Amino acid sequence: MRQRGVAWWRRQRLALTALAVAAIATLGVHVWLDALPQVQAQAQDITQVTDDESVEIAGQTLSLRSARWGEFDAPEGMRTVSVRLNASGGDEATWCREFTLAEAHGGRVWLDARSVLDVPYDAGEASCRDESFSYEILAVFLIPEDAAGPFHFDIPGELGDVTRFTVEE
Repeated sequence: MRQRGVAWWRRQRLALTALAVAAIATLGVHVWLDALPQVQAQAQDITQVTDDESVEIAGQTLSLRSARWGEFDAPEGMRTVSVRLNASGGDEATWCREFTLAEAHGGRVWLDARSVLDVPYDAGEASCRDESFSYEILAVFLIPEDAAGPFHFDIPGELGDVTRFTVEE
């Protein structure tokens, strides 16, 4: 009887090895996509900026110029929020990571949607640039009509620092 059990394990060793590898890979993907972003989000140093202030981030000075609602055509049930910034540029200017817009009193977060909307190319840069001259940035978000402000407009910097502007209708 004992040899039957040993024989079964030997016949199934390839399948069992594949199952173990799949389980380890699944655990790794979970940690990479779910656990690490949560830990990094908690480790961020968020600087809240009022509308009339400027902030130093990515080696340049950024200031919120305006937030416009419905500036671009949106699919039914959605609307757009266009956030415009002035950027000073400069010799130390670097790229920013991706801007986000989040409900201040909710869990929903949106990424820049310029690529799926009809936003003119010359309307402004999509992000911070490593330019020496001043320029304008235009971030456009596509949000559901039921999303109610205020919203947090976050600009991630280089070392986990985040600059947050409050955007209201």
